[in-house]
Amino acid sequence: MGLKTEQSGFALMHGVVCLVTAISFLLPLLLAAPAPAAPSLSGSSMNSTLPSEPRATPDDGRYDVALGFFEFLFKRRTPKKEKKPDRSANKPVKRAPVAPVIKTVEKDPDASVIAVFGDEFAQDIGWGLKDTFANVPDVKVEIHSKPNSGLVYRAKNNPLSDAEDYFAAHPFNFAVVMVGLNDRREMPARKDAEGNEIAPAYDFRTNEWARAYQREIDRVRLAFAKQDKPVFWVGLPPVGNEQLAADMRYLNDLVSSRLTERDEEFIDIWDAFSDEEGNFSFRGPDLSGQDVRLRLKNAIRFNKAGRRKLAFYVEKLVIRVLAQSVDEDVLPKTLAKADETALREGLGARRDIYALRKPPLDSEELINPSVYSLSFSTGANGDDPLAATENAPKYRIDNFAWGGKH
Repeated sequence: MGLKTEQSGFALMHGVVCLVTAISFLLPLLLAAPAPAAPSLSGSSMNSTLPSEPRATPDDGRYDVALGFFEFLFKRRTPKKEKKPDRSANKPVKRAPVAPVIKTVEKDPDASVIAVFGDEFAQDIGWGLKDTFANVPDVKVEIHSKPNSGLVYRAKNNPLSDAEDYFAAHPFNFAVVMVGLNDRREMPARKDAEGNEIAPAYDFRTNEWARAYQREIDRVRLAFAKQDKPVFWVGLPPVGNEQLAADMRYLNDLVSSRLTERDEEFIDIWDAFSDEEGNFSFRGPDLSGQDVRLRLKNAIRFNKAGRRKLAFYVEKLVIRVLAQSVDEDVLPKTLAKADETALREGLGARRDIYALRKPPLDSEELINPSVYSLSFSTGANGDDPLAATENAPKYRIDNFAWGGKH
């Protein structure tokens, strides 16, 4: 009993000592704090007072030290401030369109190669062409586009920077060019081999800039000409931003005027992706004539349906060269009349009918054909061999005089 009483007394004495120590520590803090402000006597009643302002605490850290001491003494902890949830993950992040997964049949070793060059738009048309020829074994699509680059701004590893050497190292049968989205910038100054400036920098849309840009077009044209292969230069489409759309028209005019005056092909797609007034539209008819959405939310890039429609304007020209419509006397009897008509118009792919070359012909044989062997592939009728023809059919393009209407 006496032991318990002694322990209780010791605990009580310890508590008193701690309390006295705490008070002696905090008393200077309380005395050093400024007195509360005097009550205001203004107003209708002399007896009414306004609440006094909260007493300021020393800003030299003594208050925090005292508070920490009490927390340690009495095992108290101030509640931690709750962290605000990080909402940065919910913010929209601008990302480039994800490359679609396109399943293709195994391509023939000597398949004709469609090489695509340019920027983001070239990437879209390249994906569309891959989808178009996915089931055609003797046509292969290779995409060499470089996003965020162009003729003016030549990003690292941009094939169009050293076009001649790149084309020689990557042979192709057909070339598709779609470029200009990233060329709306200052034309950098030109320098010679020693680094001396031979031409100053030019602002976008100035006359000097236009002449310099046409020189860039000619540089790429000459590189393609040395490959002696057909080139399909596709114009830029309308976009949602009005100023950007105006710039797209401006660039189209520069390119088309440079190509058409030399009897080269320029594929104008503007009206195919605009409304009746020629302005940007998210929607439009697809290849089946149905009104569908064709563009992504950024009002620039194309979705799957848009890419497929975009590719169609190149597809029909390629098909006319590889396997153009044939005369009626050599058409297989198993084809329906509508199929024959589509084939003669170069639209067989829209009806799942393909005129395939066997074996694939290179460009020299297409320019000067002596024997042109075709086979037709349909989903229902199988393969029907056609007799060889010595003369080029009426609608087939066996020379590359692209100045005419196709």
